[in-house]
Amino acid sequence: MAAPVMDLIEAEIPCRTEPDLWFAESPEDVEFAKALCGGCPIQKACLARALEREEPWGVWGGELILRGVIVPRKRPRGRPRKAPVAA
Repeated sequence: MAAPVMDLIEAEIPCRTEPDLWFAESPEDVEFAKALCGGCPIQKACLARALEREEPWGVWGGELILRGVIVPRKRPRGRPRKAPVAA
């Protein structure tokens, strides 16, 4: 017997396995979560619903949302450095 359609869809939804990643503090983790959304079968619907609900924060549908608005990237906490740090 075939698995129900929702079981198949949920198996392909990346946020089901590591939900904390979609609410990460580090910019690197946020970018990783956004990349994982790329192959999600409900990416567009997820983003649309998050914008409708004006989600306060998190990665939804491959975009970072803060206070209900899409922002390009997450900045690290604290004040920006005056000069770049040598690697």
